[in-house]
Amino acid sequence: MARFRANRADDGRFESAPSGAERERDELRALAAEVAGGAPEPLGVYAFSTAEPGAALPRRLEERVFAETLGDGARAVLAEEFAPYDHATVLLCVLDHHRRLPAAMVRLILPSKVGLKSLNDLGPTFSVGPEALFEACDFDYDPNHTWDVAGMAIAPEYRAAAFQGLVTMALCQSISVLGAKLAFPWALTLVHVPVLRMLQWKLHRPFHEFEGVEPHPYLDSPASLPAWMHLREWHRQLFERDRVLHRIMTEGTGLEAAVRPPDWERAAELAAEVSALADLRLHLR
Repeated sequence: MARFRANRADDGRFESAPSGAERERDELRALAAEVAGGAPEPLGVYAFSTAEPGAALPRRLEERVFAETLGDGARAVLAEEFAPYDHATVLLCVLDHHRRLPAAMVRLILPSKVGLKSLNDLGPTFSVGPEALFEACDFDYDPNHTWDVAGMAIAPEYRAAAFQGLVTMALCQSISVLGAKLAFPWALTLVHVPVLRMLQWKLHRPFHEFEGVEPHPYLDSPASLPAWMHLREWHRQLFERDRVLHRIMTEGTGLEAAVRPPDWERAAELAAEVSALADLRLHLR
């Protein structure tokens, strides 16, 4: 509920002071406007390290989505779960340029001495060691060239079919193009089962699932599964099955009418810098 100021407006009515939620939204909109800089496209994708001011945009969206399940404790849970990996994290955010608010985000964790969160959580969550899972499939785990797609969040108002497909495509394009630019052919994730099924259906099965693993609750998801991706293999499949989608996912083009792509070189440089300095930042904390 809005609080009321003690002073009156000129017409004699009390003026209402903005609530905390309204102030936070105004601050996010101001930050989004600064980041987007008047971009004409309806949407745009931006990359941030966790130390950049713009990281508040994907962080607040992530908290909002987690709060749907975890309530007021969402922020504390996110801090406990992800803070150990912040030094090695890149946040991708889809901004709605018209509303000046975040629409979707992805959290990418790069290799460091603390490891990948999804890898570290495999045993505690699914009661099976990663070595056993890897030996039973074709996942040739390379600790120096595997990154972690550690979370994806879409704001409720963008989950309708028209919006969800577009923002998901934009985020997956960013992961695909940046992965290729950074020479990270392998990716690991623990993903909400309905999201996994949607990605497999729409994108020609980018992920491989581990055989014999049953869904388990994980973070805010009641049913998650571990999965892995070999980027070059997926790109080969796309080339054979869907040349249009192949161009979108390898060239970083095809969505420009609706979505401003990241500055690919700047995003790649940012991720490379985060990766190179990850263990140094950990040491200095």
